[in-house]
Amino acid sequence: MNLSKNEERDYVVIGLGSCGSVFEVPGTEIAVKKGKDTKALWNDFRLTNAVYNAFEEVRFSLRVTFPENTIPKVPFCSTFLTPKSLDLRRFPSSHHEAGAALFMDRILPLPQATREALIDTYFDPETRDEAKNDQENQACLVRIYLGENESVDEVYDSLRNFPLRLNMIEDLGLDVAALADEMAIALAVIHWQAQVDAMDAEFVLGSPCTTPEIRQAQEPAADEEPHDVHTPDFPKRSVHMWVLDFDKSKKIEPTVDAIHESLVPAFIGNDPYYPRPDVDHDLWVQFGNTYTKASRTILKRKGASSSMLKLPQLFLDAVAAKIKEHEDWDPAKDIVFG
Repeated sequence: MNLSKNEERDYVVIGLGSCGSVFEVPGTEIAVKKGKDTKALWNDFRLTNAVYNAFEEVRFSLRVTFPENTIPKVPFCSTFLTPKSLDLRRFPSSHHEAGAALFMDRILPLPQATREALIDTYFDPETRDEAKNDQENQACLVRIYLGENESVDEVYDSLRNFPLRLNMIEDLGLDVAALADEMAIALAVIHWQAQVDAMDAEFVLGSPCTTPEIRQAQEPAADEEPHDVHTPDFPKRSVHMWVLDFDKSKKIEPTVDAIHESLVPAFIGNDPYYPRPDVDHDLWVQFGNTYTKASRTILKRKGASSSMLKLPQLFLDAVAAKIKEHEDWDPAKDIVFG
């Protein structure tokens, strides 16, 4: 990647997260994630590219299996720079502390008309004009929360990582079923093709960048220490579901133990992206049917054994059982003071 084309323009903050701050490279479709925890960023770089490659490996098969659905996207990570190599001069002065950085596809914000519609619908009337003119709200990605409804006292003041909850999606007339299907397909790819647990991964709506569909992402081995990685330039690609942020995820083996020890905790412990049987049972059933269908497509393509083909349903059953266990938990009965 040739980063010299825009060297005269400083990076602009477009997001803040637990792993680091996210910047746009003005005049490009590149985002930079910078943080102090080199190991966490390196894990994000490795596993994001592992998941990216997994999607590209099965994209055609899934398009045949799900001709009516859109296959979600994953950002392509092109470059990783260690703290020793990272030039801090283009970062804002408040972000000049030492750190590593990864360079990846920028998930472009939702179109202006969509952003203004969200503000008009969910922001207090007295703040709407200010919100529409707030530069920070231009960096609008929407988190898709199919496992939670909006609380009555919710107040919205920013479009960054805007939480679009289940009832809001329905009120806006969006296709909830299609979003559940896409999320199920994505999770199946992550679990059974990439073999990653998806701990703390995010599912967002954004506009796609215009880079080509097919690229081979560089996926360093698990035992490699963080080191500089560069990928050469490549030469165009509406609102789309994206999956990102794998800094807390880990690789798994497709076993029963991995389901109970990794996949179920990652599902239950994440933000409420996924449908849940205790929130909308019908949507949960649809999500599960699509997840198992996508999983079987992936596993059969890999020549999986009959016992391995049962793992996706075992995962769903284990998730439902864990949620039921939490529902049945009564603190008055189950907390015992010594």
